Amino acid sequence: MVAARELAAQGQSVVMLSDGKRPGAHFTGMRVENHDFDIGMVLFEQVERGEQALDVDSYHPEQRNDCARFARLVSEYVEQLVDTVPVPTPSVYLDGQRHPDFVIANRLDYFASSERRADLAQALLALPDPGPLHASRKLAPDYQGVGYAEASLANHGEPLHALFELLANKITYRSTRDILAPWHRLAWLPLYYPQTLQAAVRGDVSGLPEYPFRAAREGFTGALVRELLQAMREAGVQVVDDNVQSLAPAAQGLSITTGDGQQWVAPRVVMGLAQGRAGELLGVDHAPPKGASVCILFGLIEREKLRQYDSCLLVLDAERAIYRLSNQDVAAGTQAPVCRVTVEFNPTYAAQLYPDQDQAGLLQRVSQELVALGVIDAAEDFRVLRRIQADGALPFADQALLDYSALLRQAAADWPGVELTAGLLGMGVSSFNDQIIQGLKLARNGSKS
Repeated sequence: MVAARELAAQGQSVVMLSDGKRPGAHFTGMRVENHDFDIGMVLFEQVERGEQALDVDSYHPEQRNDCARFARLVSEYVEQLVDTVPVPTPSVYLDGQRHPDFVIANRLDYFASSERRADLAQALLALPDPGPLHASRKLAPDYQGVGYAEASLANHGEPLHALFELLANKITYRSTRDILAPWHRLAWLPLYYPQTLQAAVRGDVSGLPEYPFRAAREGFTGALVRELLQAMREAGVQVVDDNVQSLAPAAQGLSITTGDGQQWVAPRVVMGLAQGRAGELLGVDHAPPKGASVCILFGLIEREKLRQYDSCLLVLDAERAIYRLSNQDVAAGTQAPVCRVTVEFNPTYAAQLYPDQDQAGLLQRVSQELVALGVIDAAEDFRVLRRIQADGALPFADQALLDYSALLRQAAADWPGVELTAGLLGMGVSSFNDQIIQGLKLARNGSKS
């Protein structure tokens, strides 16, 4: 979408074929009973650390987290479309209490607090030197095949790793042994230096600042996609909603046929589909590895009935199916009388926790968890508007996914004129920031052709 807008603004003819899907996909969110919901926790990351780059041609998706060099550029682009505000620090729920989040926000207060687990602190202080498994080496070539469990145990110790293992199991229903350590953030897991955690335990300055998030002022991150779609249309982009039937070589590049029989021929096709769908069109003969499943409840809570004002709450409790709660209106500080809340859980984990429950019974149990977590006083205070379940939708950062990503890139190389974006380029390059930079780079290169 970014590339389409920029190229059309340069006067080029641009057609976007949505393949029957909504432009923006996951980031578009959804409208339920006149309320705009993001699909779970979807926030902006605009952290400027280190020297900032302006030349998008220097962006390399194969270099992990390379988009961080362009945080300022991304921030400026986002602010063209939506106003953003800082998000209050997320929280974790552990041992019956809330603490500033140490999983995704890097807030290490818990480790110096009186509520910390004694065995966790003792294990951290007694950690031996991780040697070649030290987290500072996670970009090294010989670290690429290291499993998260091995790396986490070496850098965090067994008690803390057990918490991260639990969270990963709640999200993916798989072990962290299979997660490749360099891509730990795909599963929202941290990989801290042991010295950082040890300093936090001792009450010293850890040197690691909080990782801040930002929200769209209206409390709906999907507003960026909405505004970008409007900007695309104003720039002259033609959006076609029909399904793509085929992709084929043509004398002047590539030919695309849609379900209604229309055909387009272009020298350049930018592809941003899901991996499986891209594989079909590129002639890859097998499906991508199945990811983790997620169930999301979209609902409303009257502000006066909230007992905790969580922007985001990660639940490190094995006895609760919920792994994350997000309150869009608290995150954005809207002061709306009714708050939009999403609740995420893995359906397999929930079914194991609550056997012999039909869908209605399971939803009731999950709503009751909000009472146990201190969010509301009564389960009926959470008015569920919609439930969606996406089987296998969350990418699992293992060797199989890494191999399939390489296979897609290899297949695309056999199609002159096909360019890939987002998850088709590899693992960990589907974030808002990555896709904005990818779009700007494509537009820059397109303007040269």
